[in-house]
Amino acid sequence: MSAPQPIIQNIKGKDYEVVASRVARFRYDHPERAILTECIHNGEDRVVYKATVCDENHLPIAVGHAEEYRNSGMINKTSATENCETSAIGRALGILGYDVCNSIASADEVERAISQQGSLPTSTPAPAPRSPTPATPPASVGGGAAGPAPDGTSVVDLRRLYENETPKGTKWVKVLGAVDGQDIEIECWEEAAMQTIRNNCPGQIAAIGEHREFRGKPRFKVTRAYLMEAAPVEQKGAFNDADIPF
Repeated sequence: MSAPQPIIQNIKGKDYEVVASRVARFRYDHPERAILTECIHNGEDRVVYKATVCDENHLPIAVGHAEEYRNSGMINKTSATENCETSAIGRALGILGYDVCNSIASADEVERAISQQGSLPTSTPAPAPRSPTPATPPASVGGGAAGPAPDGTSVVDLRRLYENETPKGTKWVKVLGAVDGQDIEIECWEEAAMQTIRNNCPGQIAAIGEHREFRGKPRFKVTRAYLMEAAPVEQKGAFNDADIPF
């Protein structure tokens, strides 16, 4: 049996490999290894899946997560669970190295991200967001704080959250959103700050962090997160390449 060739789809000028192709190549290369999936959350509005790639000794070597909203598109109304599991598998294999197009996101995931633009849950538009209330930073552990934000913080819009985990088990989150009105990918590795982000996404927080680059694209790394009173965040309707989770 000859080795399966990658199946590539060009989406908006960029190439992505389909999940089935990644799985076929992985099975051919490592028939003794396994892909395990686990449903982390299965609620009325959304589904979260975790996929773990294990070696021949049943030890995890790559982990991927995915989230799908049940009311985001016609397909997810009936198949959100299946789509979510497929995306998680694709991301785990991408993290393992099955990413011939230099993208952890698969063609399946990107196509759904595009089709879901404008159909994610949105909140009622309101007046412009308020700036964080100046105050002395409250005591915090690991980067999170439940209180007014100090001077010098940035206003962070949280639109869509992605849970991630390194092969060594370190958890971190990535968020599609904006910092001080500029669209940018946001990441956080501090546990307390991550919890603040989880509890307020979609929504708005104040944060202290640093700007950096990842694979040539700008990112904002949150080191401390603060609660703030803010207007609901209106979701973008048009597709933007920056919205692609990778």
